[in-house]
Amino acid sequence: MLTQKDYATASLSEVKALLRKHEAFESDLAAHQDRVEQIAAIAQELNSGTCEVESMAGGLRTEKQLESIDELYLEYAKRAAPFNNWMEGAMEDLQDMFIVHNIEEIQGLITAHEQFKSTLPDANKEREAIQAIQAEVQKIAQHNGINLSGTNPYTSITPESIDSKWEKVQKLVPQRDQALQEELGKQKSNDHLRRQFASQANMVGPWIQTKMEEIGRISIEMNGTLEDQLTHLREYEQSIIEYKPNIDQLEGDHQLIQEALIFDNKYTTYTMEVVEPLQPADLVQQPLLVALLRPLQRVPRPIDILDTAAQR
Repeated sequence: MLTQKDYATASLSEVKALLRKHEAFESDLAAHQDRVEQIAAIAQELNSGTCEVESMAGGLRTEKQLESIDELYLEYAKRAAPFNNWMEGAMEDLQDMFIVHNIEEIQGLITAHEQFKSTLPDANKEREAIQAIQAEVQKIAQHNGINLSGTNPYTSITPESIDSKWEKVQKLVPQRDQALQEELGKQKSNDHLRRQFASQANMVGPWIQTKMEEIGRISIEMNGTLEDQLTHLREYEQSIIEYKPNIDQLEGDHQLIQEALIFDNKYTTYTMEVVEPLQPADLVQQPLLVALLRPLQRVPRPIDILDTAAQR
């Protein structure tokens, strides 16, 4: 290509030579014009092909990301379902009403509850892992400009429902702790009442049985003078009356047992039915006094007869 520098100081002959040279270049250029146009067309096709390749590559990347999201959705569903079932079972157990009858039974429930509490850290790790899967789905979609449908095609369990149930489990655990500890205190109180009743019953029961046997023998044998028999029986009557506070205490202990709805007592074989009777307290002595009254009623009558004969 000619420039001003090529012909600025040239002579006429030199300019003519340059002109012929330029004409030759144009002629040569014309001869290659078709080839240039072909090269330009090829370049344009290559440029168009590059866009198509890039578009295809972008489509392949999107398809691959969608496959990754689908796999994550499936993994989420596989782990969320059993974890959701575990939380629902845990909530049911934590709210379950319990009935126990002694310290051993409530301590068994407390031990089971403590074992359950020890599993909570691992359960929380599983919850976090499940939520991390969902977070990865969101990350992939956001990074690649993918609009998610909004729902997991493999499960209806949402991350929000998992967190909601987990929070409920967390609230129920201390409530269960409190209920179990309150019941433990109640059972300890009941055990104290059992021991208290048993201590008194194990003393009163044998005493009543012994007295009944002694009075039975006295009413049959009736040895000695009438005055001696009467004195002896009066002494028994007085001993029974003096023992009444012990029986009253037993009745009071039994009343507390009834109010606490305690129906068993491993510390004694005696019940108020054995010590008899249950109500009222004064009647506990009645079988003894009635048994004692029969010989007492018989003794004074012969004495009166002797007194009457002596007066005559």
